[in-house]
Amino acid sequence: MKTFILFMFMCFVLPVQPKDTDRNAYCESCLSAAQEIERAIKETPAERRQTAVEELLHGAVCKKLNSIQHAHVSKDKLVSSCMKLIDSNYDQFYEALLTKEPKNLSVVLCYEQSTACVGVKRKSFEDSKTNFSDSDIEALLQANKDNVRVSQPIHSGSPVDSRDEL
Repeated sequence: MKTFILFMFMCFVLPVQPKDTDRNAYCESCLSAAQEIERAIKETPAERRQTAVEELLHGAVCKKLNSIQHAHVSKDKLVSSCMKLIDSNYDQFYEALLTKEPKNLSVVLCYEQSTACVGVKRKSFEDSKTNFSDSDIEALLQANKDNVRVSQPIHSGSPVDSRDEL
């Protein structure tokens, strides 16, 4: 019985990312939206905060994302992911934005409330590649020549020393 209740809780209560959405785009849209929301809330007087939060969550924040350039996500994907994110997490975001300070909203909204960025590696593989030229490699080998081991190939015709057997 406890297992069934836990399963029902997981299926209906916990927010889940839409299946047709790219995880990286979903996470990037959440982080960008949180940054825009944080900026807008800081500029808004405290007495207008509730109205500003409602306006942002009713699509204004996703429209603002159209002007942001991302290296890995197209603007269309970013905006559509933002709309799906806001639609599926509206109540959690609304409560969090009214009760929390506009500080570290990216953590609150994208990791705690929506779990949009949980398990997503933000740095792409292409970004982590370092392009070394032959001269760079040669300079590294010369600088660290005491730590570099040069392999000696074994030729099939060379005599085997009996001491080297396993």
